[in-house]
Amino acid sequence: MNAQAFKTLVTRELWEHRSLVWAPVVTAALLVIGTLLSAQGTGSVQINLDGNDSSFFARLSTDPTVNSQLFGIWTSSLIVPQAFVGFLVIFFYLLDCLYAERKDRSILFWKSLPVSDESTVLSKGLTALIVVPVWVWLLSLVAGLLVFGIVAVKVSGTPLAPLGDFHAGVWLASQLVLLQNLFLAALWYAPVVGYLLVASAFAPRSPLVWSILPPVLLVTAEKIVFNTSHVAGFISHRLLGFFDHLGSLMTGDGEQLSMPDIVAQVDAAYRGLSAAGILGELDLWLGLPVAAALFWGAARLRRWRDAA
Repeated sequence: MNAQAFKTLVTRELWEHRSLVWAPVVTAALLVIGTLLSAQGTGSVQINLDGNDSSFFARLSTDPTVNSQLFGIWTSSLIVPQAFVGFLVIFFYLLDCLYAERKDRSILFWKSLPVSDESTVLSKGLTALIVVPVWVWLLSLVAGLLVFGIVAVKVSGTPLAPLGDFHAGVWLASQLVLLQNLFLAALWYAPVVGYLLVASAFAPRSPLVWSILPPVLLVTAEKIVFNTSHVAGFISHRLLGFFDHLGSLMTGDGEQLSMPDIVAQVDAAYRGLSAAGILGELDLWLGLPVAAALFWGAARLRRWRDAA
């Protein structure tokens, strides 16, 4: 599949499933508008961390390094609501993309074109794993700058003023870390995407039910027969294990922590923005051939279901 053919296939996906484009746009717009309305409504922006008031941030103004790291943490966190919405639209897109073309029989038109089933399935998988996440990242980058601008104006001249300092180097580094995390997540979740494509290609109706039913039956059968939960643990690890490689936010009372403790916690949280540690996990690499097999299986099912 050459670059032009891939571009055409991806454009088709974005055209037929417009929620992939517009849901993240709406989320980014709501984030900016919500911040603006909140600031206008109260006359100031009130920001708390673990229930502590603004004097906590005033203490941080004495340490430029902590200031810059805290800036990287809070600006990076603005991607979370957009990533969540992106996850939802990707999930339902994967369940629908191969099922819907059979349901509305548009597959007859697409099968008449000189494009293989493997290329079609691959384009759908890469749309979910790469194209949409990068789109979400780009939107979060723009929305984050707008939100920062609003916050910076509102906190100027207040104890929260350090939050309005823009650290260009930290901002660029944190955005690149987020982009890196998206590609690492693509590797980690490739088997999940492959499984959902198989469910979409196979399901005679209600692909959501067909995607949930097999793991539920396996978990239930294992519990009844062996009274163990290995399958549930495996599924949980594949779905949530990526987040184990991200650092946690600060803990404890910011008013009672000593400055060295605050510095250490902020530094740990900042370094925890990167999920690069997942590259050392064997399950990541074992999942890639499984993903390839599932993508191939989805392509075979697409061909078989069309023939049937």
